[in-house]
Amino acid sequence: ITIDPSDFNNEASSLKEKIHACSRLLRDGESQMSTAGFEVQTIRIATNPFGEWLVTNNEDVNERLQRFNNLLSDCDINFCSLGPSYDPEHTTTICPEIVSIAPGRFSCSANINAGDITAALAAAKCIKAISLKDEGEHLQGGLGNFRFAAASCIDTVPFFPGARAPKGLGKDTIAFAVGLENGGFARELLQEAGSIENVQKVFHDKMRKELLPIQQICVGLESDNGLQYLGIDTSLNPSLDDGGSVAEAFECLDEVGVFGNPGTMAAAAAVTTSLQSIPDVKTTGYSGLMLPVLEDRRLAELDTLS
Repeated sequence: ITIDPSDFNNEASSLKEKIHACSRLLRDGESQMSTAGFEVQTIRIATNPFGEWLVTNNEDVNERLQRFNNLLSDCDINFCSLGPSYDPEHTTTICPEIVSIAPGRFSCSANINAGDITAALAAAKCIKAISLKDEGEHLQGGLGNFRFAAASCIDTVPFFPGARAPKGLGKDTIAFAVGLENGGFARELLQEAGSIENVQKVFHDKMRKELLPIQQICVGLESDNGLQYLGIDTSLNPSLDDGGSVAEAFECLDEVGVFGNPGTMAAAAAVTTSLQSIPDVKTTGYSGLMLPVLEDRRLAELDTLS
């Protein structure tokens, strides 16, 4: 959704209306997905960059965050990304405040263009500041940095904490996208492929078969509710479940053996190319290879071994 400063007028009545409309549409989509046999892990909301609506001279930032937080709580929405910071000062001062709001419903990010040292240093300062916060379970042990990211080359993406509304989205338009948790499925696909030369065929055939029913539901939601369907982010995204590691899945390929060995980059290129070109599937976001060392057991294990 796109938020405007005026949405906070009249006790945030306009913002309340947007959140409630989002909640209804998300619950409808969740119900249809579940009925079709898909597990919906979470439903989430992402906004345009917070610098466009949160930072004003008329109201305290914390007060607006608390009001927004309460509206999300009323609708049982537990994840909300407030978009990226484009101002290094906002990155160092406001981003830590955003992720500190209990119970940890808010995420945000900092946009860093290639060669932008000032933005990179601000993001590093923010990450360090968040890591030192421990006021509440949502911050202890460095958990706050699961809700902040230094990000680049993104227009829109459904994955948190980098999620943000697409540029140019009308303030009264609701757009939606789907992100996947598919580490186990990635293992199945790469086991079947066995070799890099087979990756594209297997991914195109099997992912297309799995994703078209999801897309069909999304297209229906778009036409029935006047929404804007952005697509599916086809990225390989690990889980912490047994067999959910993407790095371990890559080790099923003959050319890789151990993730990080010669052949890994070629395999990554083949997988990324395949994910971005699945026939008949509308894609959005990264649609690539996600390798978070804190969320992939095999990747963490290899880091320890090295």
